[in-house]
Amino acid sequence: MKAAFTVCILLVLSSPVRSADVTPSIAVREIGIPVRSVNWVHLHAGRNGEGAPCILGVMGQSAANLFVLQIDPTNGSLQQFVAKVPEASYPTATLMSRSGLLYIGAAYAGHLLCFDAAKGELRDCGVIHAGAATFPCRMDEDADGRIWIGSYGTADLTSYDPRNGQFEPRGRMDETDMYNYPLVNTDGTVANLVRVTKPHVVVFDPRTGNKQTVGPVTVKGESSLEMLRGVDGKLYIVTGAQKFRIEGMAAVPVDAVPAAATKPPLPDGSTFRFADHASRELVVRTSAGKEQTFKLAYDATGTDIFYLHGGPDGCVYGSSVLPLDLFRYDPASSALTDLGRCSESNGELYSMANLEQKLYLAAYPAARLSVYDPKLPYSFGSDANSNPRDLGRMDDVSYRPRSSLAGPLGRVWVASIPDYGRWGGPLSWYEPATGAKKAYNSIAGDASCYTLAHLPACECLAVGTSISGGSGTQPRVSQAQLFLWDFRRERKLWEGTLDRPVSAFNALLALPSGQLLGTVVGGDKPELFVFDPASRTFVRRMDTPPGTPLDLGLQIGPDGGVYGFTSQRIYRLDPQNWNLAEISHGTYAVAGPIIGSEIYYSVGPRLYAATIISSAKP
Repeated sequence: MKAAFTVCILLVLSSPVRSADVTPSIAVREIGIPVRSVNWVHLHAGRNGEGAPCILGVMGQSAANLFVLQIDPTNGSLQQFVAKVPEASYPTATLMSRSGLLYIGAAYAGHLLCFDAAKGELRDCGVIHAGAATFPCRMDEDADGRIWIGSYGTADLTSYDPRNGQFEPRGRMDETDMYNYPLVNTDGTVANLVRVTKPHVVVFDPRTGNKQTVGPVTVKGESSLEMLRGVDGKLYIVTGAQKFRIEGMAAVPVDAVPAAATKPPLPDGSTFRFADHASRELVVRTSAGKEQTFKLAYDATGTDIFYLHGGPDGCVYGSSVLPLDLFRYDPASSALTDLGRCSESNGELYSMANLEQKLYLAAYPAARLSVYDPKLPYSFGSDANSNPRDLGRMDDVSYRPRSSLAGPLGRVWVASIPDYGRWGGPLSWYEPATGAKKAYNSIAGDASCYTLAHLPACECLAVGTSISGGSGTQPRVSQAQLFLWDFRRERKLWEGTLDRPVSAFNALLALPSGQLLGTVVGGDKPELFVFDPASRTFVRRMDTPPGTPLDLGLQIGPDGGVYGFTSQRIYRLDPQNWNLAEISHGTYAVAGPIIGSEIYYSVGPRLYAATIISSAKP
């Protein structure tokens, strides 16, 4: 049933909340940068200024701009060229042109960069399409040397002519979907693979400006569709058992599709690849099969921290973002360690949970779960002796496992945003004792399960939702909900929301009193709320301190106070009298655990600790 709000509002109005004076900022120490790695890595064959073969590596980094490595394939020596355009962090699309120039689409700057290996120069070609092309998806070259760029944001298509340095916007290739991956066909038309809610191909004719959908239109989650260039140079569409060749403004059924075209090797036939997760070990293999491995000594400034968690061993654990490394900080020894790969997924950990002295790691993409025992040696894999050990996907819908909780029924519970182009993020569980998994796919309708708390008194989970669907979608619901889930009988006990716009219940905390504390975002301002499961009413609402409440940003300290984060404050809330004190001003990106007298957090790639207990007012 839905919540009745009349009683709620009266309770709020009759229970004013007094905010204590702001206390001086607390002592903060920088621990360090746990992970220095790179993302969106691309390798291409090129030639240097002397005409000798070289390998060009393009690498992104979240804490600074992308860079290009010009590598000697005979000895691994290199030169590093860093982009100077602001916010050019991620090389989301690259193209080695016939001219020998390497083009790079830079996100989220929305600029086209060009690396000239002969001159040793990385230059900015300019803005691709202001406001419409922040994230280049794919680029291709036509017979006249024009570069065709498809982008995220508006499924935009733009051409760039190197002869005059001019960009020409060609418009949206779809009015709903947001991703565009173009390829130029042999007749000069441009075939655009549009993703993600309804994958399909739109052919654009540069001579006339006409565009036409060709071939099948599929639905994400029901079927798949890919477009590729074969070794014969022609373009093909593959969806299930159906195969088509794109001919002009039509898709012609074919019985078979040739192998996909691949990047060319070095002139002597040597191929190259990275052998390691960190993209530091480059392997060059000659056409005769001889291999050499070079350790590349490039500079990486640091990888942003995405998530922090207090482990069962009293250490702080965290995840870097793109690529995903698990790291550990031991407060007892002050050791900060990049542990390395912990999942088959390579995005980031969205959440963790402790169960029976083990750490369960929930990763994006595909909401894959891993289990790690801190007492045993570290060796990631999927076999029984691996540690962490990959446990596979939670289900076939979950993609961003935003919140994890361990305990009820001996299970690990996960709330997730769904896959790209889909709606309805599930609540799912994994049972370590049996290896069983289950997902409640339609439990939130077209919204997504987002945050979790265990309420022992009613033997239920509190589940906060978000209006968001998977990436590339627009919300289908206007209001996020809070519901109580009877995990034994597998049914909802209650569902409701606040009488204000709520786009997400982005933090939930079960209090010792049995009540539920949380934060909501959406509308004109965020709020703190207190929910009473017994009466099933919102009994108190409070303004948050300045800034946006951080996801999963509430926890109980050893002094009994509730500590919370916004993007600008650390604060303490007394659950006895509801007095709220701002205890630190600053910039906070990721909320971390309390261990001892310190609370941990991160900004960009850096991990910090702030002493809170001595400065908190009891």
